[in-house]
Amino acid sequence: MNDQELRTNLIAELGIGDLPPEAQDEIVSKLGEIILKSVTVTIFEKLSPEARQEFEVLTTTGDPERIRAFLEQSVPDMETLMADELKRTLIAFREGDQLVGDNA
Repeated sequence: MNDQELRTNLIAELGIGDLPPEAQDEIVSKLGEIILKSVTVTIFEKLSPEARQEFEVLTTTGDPERIRAFLEQSVPDMETLMADELKRTLIAFREGDQLVGDNA
């Protein structure tokens, strides 16, 4: 799923399509950060100690293609993991739970 598809899905799932684009962007950005943090923690927990070190080095390079290739090789269920974290975050958001990283 690319960024635009994710954004479109989040807007639809949250029912915020009628909000001004700036408000949509703010909500999507905040949830995106939360989802990214959650996915990163979950991935890190699944990696071996050696793979964790490699992941840390790769994330400092900022090369998304190398990071994606590494994760696809090291975390076979990556797409499922991302989808699960997205669902979990959306459920928590709908239920009004305090989300990880939520400073509000």
